[in-house]
Amino acid sequence: MLTMLIQILGIIVLLMALRTLFARDRSERMLYLNAMSFGIAGIIALYIQTPFGAIVAITYFVASTISSNAIAYSIGRVKNEIILDE
Repeated sequence: MLTMLIQILGIIVLLMALRTLFARDRSERMLYLNAMSFGIAGIIALYIQTPFGAIVAITYFVASTISSNAIAYSIGRVKNEIILDE
């Protein structure tokens, strides 16, 4: 049962990776990357099955969420920048 859950999460992560490659908009890509982070954190938690595995999964999820938010914020700032031609 447990390996089946890990396989299902792996398939979902793979589908999100493919959708990330074919996404048209950057905000769409961030959405799929965040879904991938949920899936990978779930795989880590299910695979390691100890309290340390839960800590690793939580740490991975928080770090990946912070990094994707930082990327989205910097992309938003670049779009709002005014380019001066010399």
